Parts: sequence; C-alpha cells; structure tokens
Amino acid sequence: MKGKFLELIRRAKHFVFSWDSLVFVGFVLVAAVLWFGHALGTVREMTLHVPVEYTGVPSEIYFNPALPDHLDVTLRDAGRRLIAQREDMPTLTFDLSDQVKGGAGKIHITREQIQQQLPSSLQGSGTTQIQQIEPDHIEGTYSERFNERKYTLTIETHNVPKGYRLRLFPADVDVLARVSQAHYNDISAKDITVYCDYPSGPTSREDKLPVRFIHRSKYIKSIRLSQTEVEFIIEKE
Repeated sequence: MKGKFLELIRRAKHFVFSWDSLVFVGFVLVAAVLWFGHALGTVREMTLHVPVEYTGVPSEIYFNPALPDHLDVTLRDAGRRLIAQREDMPTLTFDLSDQVKGGAGKIHITREQIQQQLPSSLQGSGTTQIQQIEPDHIEGTYSERFNERKYTLTIETHNVPKGYRLRLFPADVDVLARVSQAHYNDISAKDITVYCDYPSGPTSREDKLPVRFIHRSKYIKSIRLSQTEVEFIIEKE
C-alpha cells in the first residue's frame, strides 16, 4: 500500500513539472488574457453608485425623508471605458442655498442639473452613454429642527391694587420654550415672563386666573405652560 502511494506522488510530481503541464498552464494563461482583452473591448453596461453631497443647508434644517446619499447611474460602453468612468466618477455636490429659504419648504433638483454634475465624458463628448439615472431627479421637503428648553418660573402678579395681595396656587409654572437647534443656547429664563392679572370683576372662591406669558427673544418660536390657570386668594395687607 505504501509503495502505491509513493508511486502516485511520483507521477503527480512528474505531471506538474513536465513539459506538457507547463504548456497546458501556458495555454490557460493565454486564454485568460485573450478573454479579458475581449471583455474589455466588448460593449456592455455597468451601474455605478455615485455619492451625493448637499451644501448650503443650515444646521437647523432637516429633510424628512432624508435626501438620497447616492445615485445609481447605469452606463453603456466598451468595458475598458466603463472601468475608466468608474475610476473618474466624482462625488456629486449640489448647492441648495438658493432653494432652502425660511423655516420650511421644498427643494427640487432636475435630471438636467444632475447630468451637469457628471463628468464631461458623459455629456456628449465621449462614447459612453447614460442608460438610466435612479432616481432621475431629487426632491424633498424640509423644516427647521427644534428643541425645547424647560424653565421653572415664578408667576408674577400684575395690576394688583394698593393695599392688596394676590396669592397664587401653585406659585410656579414650568415653561417649555421651542427654539431652533442652532439658537438653543441663545435664550435664557430672563427672556420669558409668566404672570396673572388681578381679577377685574367679582370673584368667588372657585374662580381661577389664566396664566399668561410674554417673551423677548426672536429665537423663541412658541411656548407651552404646564399650568394654563391657577387658583388664587386675595388678601389685604
């Protein structure tokens, strides 16, 4: 058994290092080179995943749903030219500063604008043809990104007649100020006043006073209060 095994090994070594085996390997390599050369010269299609970036968008703006981060561009040409196109394909950059205006709206990028961002060899000056762009246009809806800042403020009493005091229950209220993300640190509790006016007409023990507010910051978009009305007692000083 051992002798047969050694004989098989000897024959295998003889085949591997024989002239016939070297010729066979040479033919395989030549065939591979010829096939690869033919493939490079054959007209075919290739789909490239082209990255997309957007500029001119303020930090507080967001798109819902998000804008695509790449486009699928299908090209048709000889294989070698498609490989060259793949290597030269840049990231497409679109400046949205002229379209993103105000706190909310829509943007639209046409197929023509997309093609203008592609290399010149894809715009009629070369042999490569664009078969498809997916998506063939870009559109989206944007709005401002907001956060809420919370403050606990004492309710002031306004227009109280001399000799009287207005006691409120509760005396404090939580204030939620809606502010754009970019200006989150540009407001403070000093920008907001919450207050109740002294009742102008007859009252009963069950009556409540509405809680009002004013703010002095252009960055505050809206305000919510944890209490919209409070109980009160009128006392003589």
